[in-house]
Amino acid sequence: MWGLVGAFGPIFRESFALSSTQAALLVVVPVLLGSLARIPAGRLTDRLGGRAVFTSLMVLVAVAAAIVPRASSYEGLLIGAFFLGLAGSAFAVGVGYLSRWTTPDRQGSALGIYGLGTIGQSAAVFLGPLAARSLGWQNVFYIGSALLLIWAVVFGALARNAPARKEAAALGAMLSVLRTERLAWALSRPA
Repeated sequence: MWGLVGAFGPIFRESFALSSTQAALLVVVPVLLGSLARIPAGRLTDRLGGRAVFTSLMVLVAVAAAIVPRASSYEGLLIGAFFLGLAGSAFAVGVGYLSRWTTPDRQGSALGIYGLGTIGQSAAVFLGPLAARSLGWQNVFYIGSALLLIWAVVFGALARNAPARKEAAALGAMLSVLRTERLAWALSRPA
């Protein structure tokens, strides 16, 4: 859902008479929040488990997706885009959730397969504007919101946290790799 803000940028620019700066800010806000929210979302997953965090995240993003088409001002649209950005933290939640279910020797494969799910983001960006032509951009957000709510209910009802949970490392221990491993900085930069 968060990629639709960028995909619908031209529509928003025309509908809301946005300047280039306003349009750029609208696209950047969800991406920035998605990046920054990964740290607290990952920590919450370590503490509360992926089931609760993933379910809550899907509900929050579904609500944000339903707010975007109701926005009557740039500020309202920006607020909706801000909360849609929470979807960007889903990868950190999923990695924390999935890694607890797999043994260390199989985590690379499991997480690689999980990472293929980011294709959905690309598909939404590509297919969203096509769907908007026939359904209207507002309905694309409403349909996405409904699908997220359905999936939140299904996931919340059926998913389980891994039975063997190890204690989450302290934040200092997690960040210590940044002091000792130069490669960590290179790998943490956006592509």
